[in-house]
Order: sequence, then structure tokens, then C-alpha cells
Amino acid sequence: MRPSLQLSASLAALAVLGTAACGDLGDGSQNENEVITTVLLRFAPMGGGAALDAAFDDADGDGGDPPRIDPIDLAAGTTYTLTVRFQNKLEDPPEEITDEVADEGAEHQLFFTGTAVDGPAAAHPGAPLQHSYADADFLGLPIGLSSTIAASPGTGTLTVTLRHVPALDGAPVKTSDLAERVKAGGTGAIGGETDAEVSFAVTVR
Repeated sequence: MRPSLQLSASLAALAVLGTAACGDLGDGSQNENEVITTVLLRFAPMGGGAALDAAFDDADGDGGDPPRIDPIDLAAGTTYTLTVRFQNKLEDPPEEITDEVADEGAEHQLFFTGTAVDGPAAAHPGAPLQHSYADADFLGLPIGLSSTIAASPGTGTLTVTLRHVPALDGAPVKTSDLAERVKAGGTGAIGGETDAEVSFAVTVR
């Protein structure tokens, strides 16, 4: 039985609640929810220097307190390695959900969208963040736990979406064109379900 992932978050201005309800995967098995309270982004300059960390953190897991949502402030003309991590801080010590996403990469893909992004899943020419995937599952399809970001001056919003895309009735849902389909029609244009979706304010100067 494979647990699915569920983002536990309040409806904040820069955060969208994502749920992964228990249900049939199409192969007779059932999902069990697993909670994601925290999404961690690290932008590490490829040429060296201090990394910038930004987090969405709903540590109490019920939205009772406003979640922490860090702004992202990057340097223009810099190329970054972006890594994304997912945690459940309701566990002690916090549970690292990232490992499960990596282990089951053929059933997951992250999408990077929003007005600050131009890349495989977002068509905003001239946006301050130029995104490309830097990792892949065993089939050679992108996951998105590691990406490359080229930064240029500007502002906007970065939305990070973790989508669970298991096979349905034995047919693969994760295909090479998922990001392009998201670019054309949003995550509703592809199969699967959203495990986590959070947005950050971005400034590049």
C-alpha cells in the first residue's frame, strides 16, 4: 500500500491548500494520506557563494496559526541550483517526505509556474526566473527535486506544485509532455492529484 502525500496548509494569500484524499489508484490499491507541513527551497549559486533558503511552513499542521511563507530575493545575473524538500513537522523528529518522492520519482513530478517563471511548465517570456529540470527518474523523465534557475531582474510569483501521477489501469500517466500540458492548460490538464502546492513572492535585483 503506497501512502500519498497531503499538504496541510491554511488558505493564505500566497499558499494554495492541496489535498490527496484516500482513493482508488486504478489498480485496486488505496492511497493513505501522508501530511506535508513544510516545503523548503534552497537556491545555491552555481559559481559559489551563500545559498538562499525559503520555506512554506505550517508547523502546527492545521492552519490554526498563519503559515510562514518566506519571500525569495535573488541576485540578477546569477544561475542557481534549486533544490526542493518536503517535510512533515507533526512528527518528532520531522519526517523527510523528500526521500519518498525521490524513491517513487516515476510517479511524481514538480511543476514550476507563476508570473516569475519561464520554463517547461510556464510561458512568461522575460520573467525573472528561467527554469529547467536538472534531475530525472529511472525512465529519464524529470522529477524536479533539483532544477536550474537563471535569474534576471524582475518580480512575480513562483508556484511550486508536487503532482502524484501513478499509472492508471496499467497505463503510465507520467509522460514526457506533462510540463508542456501544464503550460497549456494547468495541472487540471493532466492526470493524477496535487500533493502540495505553494506560492512565493519573488524579487530579483
